[in-house]
This record gives sequence, C-alpha cells and structure tokens, in this order.
Amino acid sequence: MNRNSNSTSFALAIAVLFGGQASKASAADLPPPDQKGPYNVGTHLFTATVTGGRVARIQVFYPTLAPSDPTSHYTINAAAGNYNIRSPLGAVLNAPPAPGPFPLVVHDHGGGAAGLDFHRVSQLPVQETLASHGFVATIHLHAATPLARARDIPVVIDVMLARNATVGDGLYNTIDPTRIGVSGISAGGAAALSAVGGWAANGIVGDSRIKAMVVYEPAVNSLPDAGNVTIPYLAMGGLQHRAGLGIPALFDATTLATPRIYVQTARAAHFSYNTGMQDELDQTREQALLALGADIEPLTTQLPANAAAARAFEIWNWGQILFPLLGPGVGGGRHTCDRVGLNSIRPLDLDGDGFTDSPPFIPIEPPYMTQTTIRPEVMVPMIKLYTIAFWKTRLEGDHRYQRYLAPGYAQSHNLEAKVFVGD
Repeated sequence: MNRNSNSTSFALAIAVLFGGQASKASAADLPPPDQKGPYNVGTHLFTATVTGGRVARIQVFYPTLAPSDPTSHYTINAAAGNYNIRSPLGAVLNAPPAPGPFPLVVHDHGGGAAGLDFHRVSQLPVQETLASHGFVATIHLHAATPLARARDIPVVIDVMLARNATVGDGLYNTIDPTRIGVSGISAGGAAALSAVGGWAANGIVGDSRIKAMVVYEPAVNSLPDAGNVTIPYLAMGGLQHRAGLGIPALFDATTLATPRIYVQTARAAHFSYNTGMQDELDQTREQALLALGADIEPLTTQLPANAAAARAFEIWNWGQILFPLLGPGVGGGRHTCDRVGLNSIRPLDLDGDGFTDSPPFIPIEPPYMTQTTIRPEVMVPMIKLYTIAFWKTRLEGDHRYQRYLAPGYAQSHNLEAKVFVGD
C-alpha cells in the first residue's frame, strides 16, 4: 500500500480545519468502524410504491440480537434466471430488530438506467457493517431518470417512517425520525445531493429531515442547487474518473455545509466504490463454472443464457462496456479485482503468487484505464472506515469516532488517502 502524506493545502485553497468536540470517553473500547459492530444483521426485502406509481424493491439492513446465519445469501433475479450472493456477516432474513430506535440511512445506488436486482447487493460490505454498528440502512432500486431518482429519496424516507410508526410491523419503532441520513454513488449521489439541496428548476426543495449525507464520486444535477447544502457531508473520490475529478468543484460550491469532508484516494477508479464488486464477481464466476462446466471461462466468454455467467462477464468487462457512456477510469473487474478465482474449481492464479493472472488482469489498459488502481482489499476497508466513522459521529452523535475523520489519521495509519475538511 502506498503512503500519501496529508496536506493542509487544497487545490482550491480551502483550509483544512477539523471541528467538533471529542468525547471525553475513551476510544480504546470502540468497535473499529471498518469491522463488524456489536450487533448481528437482520435483513428484509419488500416493495413500495414510489414516484409516479413505480413499484420499487427496497432491501433493509438493521441491527438484531438474533444469532447470525452462516448460510445466509441473497437471491438475485436476472433475465436469464437467478444467482446467489453470500451475506458477508451472516444476515438473518426477517430477524426481530434489536431494541431501538436507530438512525436511518437511505442509499441510492449508481447507474443512469433503472435499477436492476443486482444493485441490491452492490454495497453489501458497507451496508451490513453499518447495520452491525447500530443503523437501519436501505437500498432501493432507483428510477431511470435523474428527476424521479431525486424525488424517490424522500418517498423512501416516508415509507420507512410509516413502517416505523405502524404497530405490528416488523420494523416498528426501529428508526429515530430525528436522525436520518442519505447516501449515494455516481447517479445515486446526484439524487442524494438534490434531495438535500433541492433542484429549483424542477420544483424540488431540500428535505429538512435529512441531517447528514455521504456521496461517492457523485454526479451533480445542479451545482448551484448543491450550494444550498448546509448539513455535514462526506465525499469520497479518486482522480481517475471524471466524477471523482468533479468533487473539488462540489467542495468549493458547498461552503454552507458544516463540516464537509473530502477523502481523496488518487488511484481509485469509479467502480472502486462498488464495495461488493469483487465478491460478486468471484461468486458468480464460480456458480457459472459449477453449472456449465469448468472447461469454459465466463469472464471472457459471453454466456447470456446463464444468469451467473452473464453477470460475471459483465463485471469483468465493465470498463470496456461502459467506456462509450462513462469514459475512461470506470474500472471493470479486469482492471481492479486482482484476486478473483483463487480458490476455484478452475483457478486463475497459475503462477501461485496469490493474484489473478489468467485470464489476464490488466491494471493499465488504454484507453479504458491509464493508471493502476487501488486493490479492493485496501479500498473496501477504507470506505467502511470513513463511511461508518462519519455516520457514527454526525448521525448517531458518538464523537469518539471523530478521530478517524481527522486528516492526520490517514497519514499516521498509512492509509492511501488525503483528507480535506472545510468548516
């Protein structure tokens, strides 16, 4: 892992100052934010009517005291059938929630088209870990247009609060309505920004119930409206894709937000922030091999009749597939996921060095990728660390976690990140 020193200088001459009062309580006994928290994870899938009468699937993750289930998995529906993705923390389906209430975090996934079922598992490492730390987290399959996506976030909040207030509902009294946050990646980040700052041209007013926000390489629907954001927010991004390169302009436009924190990881690709990508790629490839035979390679052979094979091929080749739409720096599996197929019926580590080499892992592949990308084993824990430390500090109010967000923490712990804080 490379070491990047932090600096108090920012490209836009924004001073790095970190505010807030640290708790007097000792931080020594804190559950680390990048690891499982004190709760087990419950999960629940349901549908709800959102903007324009559209029916959306909503996956909920929440704290539970029920024993974890080591066999737990999520079944993903696709055009060619189904495939399964293991739960990282043994989430228990429809488990009774732990005594609450807990803060609520509503997340919008990426992609400019309507959400597909695999988007429910795109952030499993973050969302299950978040639930284990005492949060109710949701992800909904979003709409096909930016306007509907921005309008859907308050509707999902409405739906969750209605369930929270309904006696006998499985989610009754699990949510604290005064502690609500939103998050989003890419197009979902644009929706989160508009839900918070509004979008005047389309009659959208910021939702005052939202108290904090996290965005990962967000698109922006309207930079002037983003300037209305006043709540604390965390932005994470790299320097390989245009969405990450746009964060300094967002940071500069949101001077009313107190505080705003920018975690820059230069070598991150756009899809480095899809924290479930490597696990999903590895598992769909293995399921395809078991179904179709170990003499085929689903990463390089397009097999649309098998759902797992089709998904593995898509993830491995995402950078090339999406290049016409999203440009360079997206980062497909063959550019970012370097430990796929290591424990496989058809191993991909032919030289025994612990990394994928056949089919070739291609970290630099112009024009799709022009720089090497940070490894998921490094990136995913770092995303969890900053994300959960931010929610614990700014939404739950546990300021002992503030130390993880200070610029000096990354430097002293050799994290491949630079942290800028505007206050």
